[in-house]
Amino acid sequence: MRIFLRPITEADGKKIVKWRNAPQVVRHCFNRVLVTEESNRDFYKAHVETGHYKQYIVERVDEDFGVASYAIATVYLKDMDIINRRCELCIFTSDDEEWNTESQSIAIKLLLEKAFCEFGMHKVYSYVFSEFQDEIELLKSAGFEEEAILKKEALSVDGSYVDAYRMVVFSEV
Repeated sequence: MRIFLRPITEADGKKIVKWRNAPQVVRHCFNRVLVTEESNRDFYKAHVETGHYKQYIVERVDEDFGVASYAIATVYLKDMDIINRRCELCIFTSDDEEWNTESQSIAIKLLLEKAFCEFGMHKVYSYVFSEFQDEIELLKSAGFEEEAILKKEALSVDGSYVDAYRMVVFSEV
């Protein structure tokens, strides 16, 4: 499987809104408010254009043709703390059947390479609700380790509070 990351553009808004509002994505978010094209455009201008978020479209290369690619998901780095050289890594789950463990693993590794090599980060962290053990394992396979368990950190879709793991990986440089 060949994938690459390309910076998002404002034109990617419709895809981002569709992916972000999918029930299986919303379940993984601290903020479960649905996104509109207008709110996404405002977010893009306030966070992506200013550099506070480094957001990318995950493109899958069509192996049959080699030169064609298509979007399967989005990943991003946020809260870029240049002073302390740390940021948060976030991925959207997606309803695309090609956004699976293999493609997610590749995308995380590509995003970590950007965080450490391109943006000079020392520390990258990510949050995962305790109920999503497969995501915890996915992050561990990319080199993350558990940094903390945040007790009853977020309200789940069923109205109960759930724990969240803060996972972390450090630059080897």
